[in-house]
Amino acid sequence: MGSSGHRLSVVIPSYNALGHVEQLLGTLARLQPDFPGGLQVAIVDDASTDGTVPELRMTFPQFSYREGRQNLGFGGNVNAGVELADGQYIAVVNTDIELLGNPFTVLIEALRMDDTLFAAMPLIWNTNFDKVENLQYLLVRRGLAWNADLPQQEEYTRMLSGLLDEAGHPAERLLDIMRGRPPLPTILCGAMFVCSRERFLQLGGFDPRYRPFYWEDVGLGYEARRRGWQCAAVPQAAVLHRHSVSIDRKVGSAKLDYLLLNQLRFVLYNRDQLHGLGNYRFWCLLRGLRLAFGGNRQLREAYMHASMGRDDV
Repeated sequence: MGSSGHRLSVVIPSYNALGHVEQLLGTLARLQPDFPGGLQVAIVDDASTDGTVPELRMTFPQFSYREGRQNLGFGGNVNAGVELADGQYIAVVNTDIELLGNPFTVLIEALRMDDTLFAAMPLIWNTNFDKVENLQYLLVRRGLAWNADLPQQEEYTRMLSGLLDEAGHPAERLLDIMRGRPPLPTILCGAMFVCSRERFLQLGGFDPRYRPFYWEDVGLGYEARRRGWQCAAVPQAAVLHRHSVSIDRKVGSAKLDYLLLNQLRFVLYNRDQLHGLGNYRFWCLLRGLRLAFGGNRQLREAYMHASMGRDDV
């Protein structure tokens, strides 16, 4: 589909999401009639086993649905949802996000005002750790890249914590307090962001090599950097993130292995953009040897392949 339909399409990748996605969908249903230019909501199901789509269709028949027959992982599922979407802008929103007010208008305005922005994010409040989770940069250390907090993270965490503790409407208070503050360049967080559908497709969407999940969002942000585009958090908007609810249901403790494997893939695919890797092959060798007598076999082999200068991980 082209981009001549809705102004915004909200793409919600889901997997066994019954019981926690309904709150998000209820909020979107209330926003839909009043959204300027039209608001499409597309639930993209990744071969759930809990009857997600039939159940949600009964409660929210006004939304669009894609019922996957095979599991694509987070990135592949979002890509399928973008194909279903027809908006000029797309918002990727996890099922474990709780909206505070209407963040979309603020984020679209930030994109409209700055052509160098690929993606605009709200401040994303992690309810597990009581902090803003998406004010970060990549710290290269011991042959890998790690998420590290920007200096502004502490200030914005303290500010947003105070607003959430107050009675009333935190979204309205945030908009007033943060008025005039510029977007903060940061790495892309896939929990929620808004971008141009055309630019998302120009970049090829999420890289399927990061299947099933983790680091595909950072990877997409770095692909945008190759085009001279950046990702930023817009401090006038915020959402709550009940982090990893859906992932925990899907894979449990195996998520750490996926995270580490895709972290390595990210480094190998983006060596040209990462400064300070040094002798990353030495560090990969040490990690592979440490897993020689236990741990995940695929991860061990990936470290050993990387230590030999191979990219097939």
